[in-house]
Amino acid sequence: MRKSFNGKKILIAGKGVSGDGAYKALCGLGAHCEFYEDGRDYSDSKADLIVVSPGIDASQPVFAYAAEKGIKLIGELELGYIINDKPIIAVTGTNGKTTTVKLIGAMLGDAGKKVAVCGNVGTSFALAAYEGGYDFAAVEVSSFQLETTDTFRPHIAVITNISPDHLNRHKTMDAYCAVKRRIAANQTSSDYLVLSQDDIPLYALKDFAPQSNTHYTSVRGKLKGAYVIDDRVYFMGEYICDTDRIKLEGEHNIKNALSAICAVKLLGIGNKPIVKALTEYTADKHRLGLVARVKGKNYYNDSKGTNIMASVRAAECMSGDTCMIVGGSDKGYEYDELFIRLPECVVRMAAVGETAEKIKAAGERNKFYNIKTFTDFNEAFDWAGSGNEENVLLSPASASFDMFSSYGERGDLFIRLVKNASKK
Repeated sequence: MRKSFNGKKILIAGKGVSGDGAYKALCGLGAHCEFYEDGRDYSDSKADLIVVSPGIDASQPVFAYAAEKGIKLIGELELGYIINDKPIIAVTGTNGKTTTVKLIGAMLGDAGKKVAVCGNVGTSFALAAYEGGYDFAAVEVSSFQLETTDTFRPHIAVITNISPDHLNRHKTMDAYCAVKRRIAANQTSSDYLVLSQDDIPLYALKDFAPQSNTHYTSVRGKLKGAYVIDDRVYFMGEYICDTDRIKLEGEHNIKNALSAICAVKLLGIGNKPIVKALTEYTADKHRLGLVARVKGKNYYNDSKGTNIMASVRAAECMSGDTCMIVGGSDKGYEYDELFIRLPECVVRMAAVGETAEKIKAAGERNKFYNIKTFTDFNEAFDWAGSGNEENVLLSPASASFDMFSSYGERGDLFIRLVKNASKK
């Protein structure tokens, strides 16, 4: 399939990791590439194909241009699939995608396999596929990437969970769920689908009739797949290990581990490398972790908690009274569910950024009144640390783009503020 790009003229919309990766891969395959710019006349280019990055949505001019000119348009994920020639394990879901994909990569790596961990995790799938040299591609897949797939067909597809997110783009939960289901759209009976029985609501599976061999995960008892009984992990009746062997903390991470275990066991991987990975893998930076204990107060960074359920799960990991810092750029959903599900340990909240007033209003609707709004992150941090709570938790339940370039930049500022507080 690689030769089919030789001499082709291709427009690439969007730069960043996906766009740059597509550009390098296609140029390496002999295509003539240029980056698309809105408003520019491409009449002379006679493009054979347009490749879009996940940040480019269907409302942007390149989609109308492709339709007007009759040019095929695909996403970078689809491009990676076309170039790829090895089995794909693809993971999507509202939360836990990165952890699950990296656990899969670690388990396969400990089993002696070469793995390309790529996709939404921060490495272009198209570029990884072009460079090759792996036995399996473990691909993190976002809803944005799935919007522009056509023939994408992973051998193993995993949906970790589904809860409201990115409604500013998808508009409705029905549309969001439909996009997530696309991960299995082209699978056949020779492929596998792994679904969470605990965290995928029935409405999310409406009209879903996958052809794949479906397995499940649950922390609530035996089923066809990976599950927990009495703090012991099993796959299809086979004991794997006790849950206390899993280094990652929190029930949500046990669920992520079950998804990873189910995926690699379906590939025939033995228990030894699985357990090794479970006992050694640690959380990524900006995923829930203790930054420092300052003057008797614990400061936790979960800047990557960019939706409601991610933040609820972070809060559930707290022991002792907690002041939570939430808020950021608006994804289009209300925050009532945050307060409905919030554990009792969260007794005070600093709401900051674009969604601050929206969060405060949701709190008041649900009789949580101990909220103060801020337009400045530093001020929110100082107020959060001024109380008597044992913990301060940054878990925004919102994207970062109102005040920061990324959740990483937001988390880095939080870490600096904690370190500064320790010096005072």
